[in-house]
Amino acid sequence: MITARGFDVDYGRGQLADLLGELGPWVAVTQPEPWERIRTGLPTEPSQVLWSGDLRPSHLDGLVDGLPADATVVGIGGGSAMDTAKWLHHRTGRTLVQVPSLPSVDACFTRMTALRDAGGVRYEGDSVPEVVIVDFDLIWSAPRELVAGGIGDVLSCHTGLHDWALGAAVGRDAPWDETSAERAREYLDDLEELAPLLAAGDDRGVQMLMECHRDIGWLCHELGHARFEEGSEHFWAYAFEHVTGRTIMHGELVTLGVLVMSTLQGNDPDRPRRIADAAGARTDLGELGVAWSEVEAALVRLPSFVEEQGLWYSVANGLEVGPAQLEAARTALRVVD
Repeated sequence: MITARGFDVDYGRGQLADLLGELGPWVAVTQPEPWERIRTGLPTEPSQVLWSGDLRPSHLDGLVDGLPADATVVGIGGGSAMDTAKWLHHRTGRTLVQVPSLPSVDACFTRMTALRDAGGVRYEGDSVPEVVIVDFDLIWSAPRELVAGGIGDVLSCHTGLHDWALGAAVGRDAPWDETSAERAREYLDDLEELAPLLAAGDDRGVQMLMECHRDIGWLCHELGHARFEEGSEHFWAYAFEHVTGRTIMHGELVTLGVLVMSTLQGNDPDRPRRIADAAGARTDLGELGVAWSEVEAALVRLPSFVEEQGLWYSVANGLEVGPAQLEAARTALRVVD
């Protein structure tokens, strides 16, 4: 297992209530589901509850004006809560504490906010929390399959590395760095080891996964980019959000992207499928509430989308999406008529 670098983390059970009781005035940046899971056990009420979900810069900046003076910003939830809290910290300098309710995304360990702007995603800001609280009681209060869905932002190293190599080879990407690439391969090895622990509901699986996220956040900052873990699988996820006007849990959406794009890359698609199944991650479209027509529309739109958005070079650039590619994607996702 890797020795992770990055932000301070507090792993344990039940420590969240104690921490919130010591904060003084605080603002909760959260989502309805995790908020309902913790609100009855709070030692102190927040000065304000802000709902996350809208990551447009204009909306986020509007939240800044109404912040109570001297209140600590506490992100509680998934990626949009983490990103919203980071932006408020970035704009105001208020103390930031991050409390992921699921290991669904590495946003609690990355410094920039993933803003939704001009129909796509751009990264801006620089935020470092005082601490990231990983309370296993909070994590496992969610359905186990949602916890397993957190593999996406580590599994994406499988396709991200492949695309980075393509981009570097044609001079349209950050220069290849073999030391960082080897680090990313270690994340994948750790993910394959921890996957059965997640399926079994074992705290060690959550901690190993969060430690991967933690080191990924550090490596992103060290390199100045996330190329090793963000490629065509994320770009397909962004295209899905663009064409459908909605999203699903980030880790689950990215996992679908890895399954599809590793197949189109010709990049050992059996490995991400094996890891996803071992973790108990949901990949059945019906179970996720995703229609095949949405997957297809995002895939057809992907080649033009990456060019319009100026995204890093990947297999998506110039990709021909015809019957053969669509059938390969259906097979990867086990879609049956």
